[in-house]
Amino acid sequence: MFNRSKEKKNSKTASTTKNPSTQEWMPIKDIQNNLLYRKDNHIVAAIRVQPVNLNLLSIKERIRKVKRLEEALSGLNYEYQIISIAKPVDLDSYIMKLEQMRRDTDNVIKKKLLSIYSNQAVAKASSGEALERHFYILIAHQLGKNPKLDEQVILQQATQLAAAMSSAELLSSVCGDSDLRTLQFIFSNPAQAAFERAPIDRIFLPTMLFAEEDET
Repeated sequence: MFNRSKEKKNSKTASTTKNPSTQEWMPIKDIQNNLLYRKDNHIVAAIRVQPVNLNLLSIKERIRKVKRLEEALSGLNYEYQIISIAKPVDLDSYIMKLEQMRRDTDNVIKKKLLSIYSNQAVAKASSGEALERHFYILIAHQLGKNPKLDEQVILQQATQLAAAMSSAELLSSVCGDSDLRTLQFIFSNPAQAAFERAPIDRIFLPTMLFAEEDET
């Protein structure tokens, strides 16, 4: 009897290990103070870098921009990670605008052209080809005995890196709490990122998800 109970207990533990809960699966503990807090006692700062279309630049301009980027990154004495995320673009408002323009015009040629543009936009939206690229640089730092000091250090590193990237003609900025939530939202909900936004505050979520606060 004792052996069977032990086997059942081990079986239950193994089942739990194979199917971790959502809380265990998500590595993020919190987002606040312009930082992302991980469960392994690390904090992460993010710098968003605006994309540049190199096809619009001459060969000399491309070489110069790449060299300035190398100079900005070669001076770093800490680890960093560069990520590129494809975010779907919501074309619904654009398609609705084209349809409204088509209905309002009496010009047959213009009506036909607007119909063609509208069909092309619908095809791109339905096929998933309408994407925009988001570029980020992530910096991680382990929290020590003085968390406040560690937070100041990593935010200072992020600010200096954003300034260095901007001086290299790559417009950059340190991500705030809302930007970090957007970044996490794109990772967690890539299919809905074009139609929904990360919640700004808890007031946008159902009240049933939160415990009632005691009134004093």
